[in-house]
Amino acid sequence: MAVRRICVATGDAGEHSRHILRDPELMAHVFAGPYLALQPRLCFLAEISGQPLGYAVAALDSTEFYHRWQREWTPAFAASHPLTGAEERSDDADEHLRLLLHRPLRMLLPDSGSYPSHLHINVLSGARRSGLGAALLRTLFTALEQAGSPGVQLGVRATNAAAHAFYRAMGMTRLPLDDGPAIRFGRPLGG
Repeated sequence: MAVRRICVATGDAGEHSRHILRDPELMAHVFAGPYLALQPRLCFLAEISGQPLGYAVAALDSTEFYHRWQREWTPAFAASHPLTGAEERSDDADEHLRLLLHRPLRMLLPDSGSYPSHLHINVLSGARRSGLGAALLRTLFTALEQAGSPGVQLGVRATNAAAHAFYRAMGMTRLPLDDGPAIRFGRPLGG
């Protein structure tokens, strides 16, 4: 599927995830598949001349989404991607994603009262700066507003300056984060 392929092709801060993962499909298992399966109405694919170039996915209520993920998505990976026990102490990217696959509540971001929704967006490198990403986010913001969300947030690598500038241009502001190599951006919706 196009969304999964784009996710894998852009999973390393816009570059192919094969550079950081032995099993690049883990990227799609965590950051694309559950959204397509559990929140399909908040999944948008951008194409030009029939060529898929980017997507945006979201969860309306992050807490409810991650609980549902744990019940409905995680069991599909019990045999193919089992936890070994080493994931908690490892810096290995594959093990980290395997842990998230099985323990999605670890991804729950702070401020879920003001920003209960979260999103992921990826655009292939050749289509960046074309307006495609902005169109995807506008579409997603509208869909979340219509569904009643008061706000949306996302996490992004602290080193991804181009993404930071893009999110600011889309009306998102930097939010505080307790720890980790990522920073958060949020945007109030509605009103």
